[in-house]
Amino acid sequence: TASLTAANQREWQKHIEARLKEKYPKMKLAAVRPCDDLKDKAQSEATAMMSANPNLKLIMSICSPGVPGAAEAVKQAGKTGKVRVIGLGLPNENKAYVHDGVTDSVILWNTEALGALTVRAADALARGTLKAGDKTFATAGQTYEIAGDNIMLGKPFIFNKGNIDQFDF
Repeated sequence: TASLTAANQREWQKHIEARLKEKYPKMKLAAVRPCDDLKDKAQSEATAMMSANPNLKLIMSICSPGVPGAAEAVKQAGKTGKVRVIGLGLPNENKAYVHDGVTDSVILWNTEALGALTVRAADALARGTLKAGDKTFATAGQTYEIAGDNIMLGKPFIFNKGNIDQFDF
């Protein structure tokens, strides 16, 4: 995690732990460690976790610098294929690790789709066709759910060996 106290990170953690209990009841959560959004600290924390937990099978990062930091730790420890690394990440920071097989994939919002939705929503607000209290927003042939004051883009995008080179950010 980026931080043990940030509201968004705590919310993600809550859902991850619930999913863990529901879908993977035999899997044990070894530790939750902050990296303060720093790749080097994520690498250090991942190295420490692998040392403290020799049977560690997975490192999940819910902040972008955490994935390449953990992947570098796994690579340097010679544990590629033994310790999996997953999480949120930018394609450029993770291409080498995905191609080397240290990380199968990283997820993030499709920035092009997010940008297009943002511009369309701003235009609809300016025109008065999107109003407070609306439950859905329809644009460009798609309908999006609105939760509170958030328009929900949908599922995150998966960057993997087959598509990661198509992105430059």
